[in-house]
Amino acid sequence: MITKIRKYQDSWLTKAILALTALSFMSLFGISGYINSAGKNRAVIKVDNLEILQDEMNNKLQTAIRKTQKLFGDTIDIDDDLRKNILNDLVKQNLTNMIIERKAEKENVSISDQLIKQIISSQPEFMDANGRFNPQILRRQLSYFDISEQEYISQLKQDILSRHLVYSPVSGVKFPHFMDKYVSKIQNQQKVFQYIEIDPANLKIDRNISEEEIEQYYQDFAPQFEEAEKRDISFIELKTADLSKNFTPAEADIEAYYVQNSADYIIPEKREILQMVFDDEKEAKAALKRIKEGQNFYQVAKDLAHQDKATTNLGEVTPDSLLPELSLDAFEAKADEIVGPINSEFGWHILKITRIIPKKETPLAAVKDKIIKTLQQEQAYDQALNAINEVEDKIGSGADLKDIAKNYHVAIATVSGLKDNGHYDNLSNKKFANLVTSSDFIDLAFSYNENEVSQALETDDGFVIATVKKIEDAHAKNLDDVKPEIIKMWEENEKSAIAQEIVNDVVADLDNGDSLQDIAKRFKLNLNTTPLLKRGQAFASLNRTALADIYRLPLNQYDSVNVGGKTLIVMPIKVVNGAETKSNNDSVALNGEMGKEIEDNMTEELINSYAKDMDVRVKYRLLGLEN
Repeated sequence: MITKIRKYQDSWLTKAILALTALSFMSLFGISGYINSAGKNRAVIKVDNLEILQDEMNNKLQTAIRKTQKLFGDTIDIDDDLRKNILNDLVKQNLTNMIIERKAEKENVSISDQLIKQIISSQPEFMDANGRFNPQILRRQLSYFDISEQEYISQLKQDILSRHLVYSPVSGVKFPHFMDKYVSKIQNQQKVFQYIEIDPANLKIDRNISEEEIEQYYQDFAPQFEEAEKRDISFIELKTADLSKNFTPAEADIEAYYVQNSADYIIPEKREILQMVFDDEKEAKAALKRIKEGQNFYQVAKDLAHQDKATTNLGEVTPDSLLPELSLDAFEAKADEIVGPINSEFGWHILKITRIIPKKETPLAAVKDKIIKTLQQEQAYDQALNAINEVEDKIGSGADLKDIAKNYHVAIATVSGLKDNGHYDNLSNKKFANLVTSSDFIDLAFSYNENEVSQALETDDGFVIATVKKIEDAHAKNLDDVKPEIIKMWEENEKSAIAQEIVNDVVADLDNGDSLQDIAKRFKLNLNTTPLLKRGQAFASLNRTALADIYRLPLNQYDSVNVGGKTLIVMPIKVVNGAETKSNNDSVALNGEMGKEIEDNMTEELINSYAKDMDVRVKYRLLGLEN
């Protein structure tokens, strides 16, 4: 069906297909069976031969949490609800990506490294002031967003596949205008809704967890109760400026730079000149005669050449800025001398030199130190790279971190208890906080054995070299230490189970013809009634997708919706028909809104159609999520 990839020119960094990650797949895939296999790192998301394991998903969650904390700082508290929302979005995003990746495999669609290289090197975000791709700028940008180069490349490939297999086929949907009047009546409808809310947090559990259940949870969710591997790292930072400060450019290079940039050091002679121009020589000579008789240049230009002062006054000019026919004579004349008439393609010119600004030249000796500093800055990276190569040669010959630190007169910094999620117990110098939590430093720290000296890691200011001083392997936390966490998890699951039983009973009663009001009384639930609402007008924290589904319900029909862990049973009880849209602007807006809704629905249906031919499984309970 799809055989090749188009070459996209858009900025993939800023135009990733975020809409795809917001699709709801819960209703499509449901919950897989709860598997008891203690101690195993089991697959929690599976699409045919593609799968994501518990540990991998946990790492993705920790990374997402770390990025959230970095983005919002101390203003955000990662509580249980937010953690579940982040995890839920990760599940949706990864499930979407896996379905698209599997579809690409089936259709033999692949992204070449050459295309990726072309896209990355063409991005303005990664270019220097001269418009050239700069790998340093790329690394700096990715480091700021805590993304490794490999992660960025993988995401880029995923975005291209998503755009090609999903977004492009459904984009640009147009809603037919002849349907406007019919749809506008529906769009302008107003409805009143009744709803009850089943919130697990408000429910009570009539028993306590048993010791056997605690032990079972401890085994089944072992990865959640594991103390991650920790490492103590010693490291030094070698700054580019320090590594290159001993570099002195050759005299020939200094002189060449002076010549190439002579415009910065030599200001050519300038002259302030007045000019009048005539169509024929006779008129020009008549004007010249009046000027020599002592008449004012501006007045003669006004009377005979019909020029105002702004046209007559050329201001400060250089030889290059004048016509070649005028330049030589104008710059050989003395101050206040009249030159002309001189013929050019524009007519006959008469000039007056009103002021001479002498040439200014800064000798090489006066700017030599500045040029040396400039060349040092321009060559800093190359010189630093040469120095780093020498350092790595010394490491290969057996030099340790102390030897290198002593040789380059830098202090050794330490970070202890560093985990692969960026958390650490102690840092000797807080100025390195962003460095040690970056994905590049963490990759470096977890890539070497104890007492091995790493290769140089490039940073914004230079290079970092590290040594692993101590490794504390990952291990299970003591059961007693995690009991409170287990009990909390069990209570949440129990309350969710009770809530689900209530939802099932409510749905069964509604199907049997009971009224929502009677059911609310029976289960001691609050019955809420909305005011008259326009289509899309929000209530009860329902999101856009849920609202769209709710507003489509016929009168006295119900639907159940999950909102932030709660379940809402919603039913429209009153409908007020809307008027037909009259305004052309309203019609345009309606067309765009309906086109977008159709596009969203087509996007979801397209991904669902891909998934129907695949073995898709999501173990929500192992992930700690309820359906």
